[in-house]
Amino acid sequence: MGRAATSFAKLADTARKELPSTLAAVRLSGMEISDLTLELSDLSQDITDGINKSAKAVQAAEAGIKQIGTLAQQQTLSMIEERANLPEISLQPVVAGAAEKTSHAIGSATKRLMNIITGGNKDED
Repeated sequence: MGRAATSFAKLADTARKELPSTLAAVRLSGMEISDLTLELSDLSQDITDGINKSAKAVQAAEAGIKQIGTLAQQQTLSMIEERANLPEISLQPVVAGAAEKTSHAIGSATKRLMNIITGGNKDED
């Protein structure tokens, strides 16, 4: 019984010395876990915001591409109607002119799209 009492006293002494530092370490670990959880939440929100902004940029690009297509179609039809009323002549200058106008229309529409995407000056052309 004496040995058991001595062993118990040693165990209690060790617990008295070690337990406060162990509990402090557990508390500190809990606070660190809480801080990391908050940081992960912030990062998750940042990622979500980035994804939403990317989606908006893709939508703007899609709208710009549709505008380019519409503009090119309108200018092509307009050019065809202009050319339909001209007397028959060599097709080479007509084709070259059509290609130049189409190229200009596509270039202009591309600039507008890039301005929409980058948020640049929409009056530049």
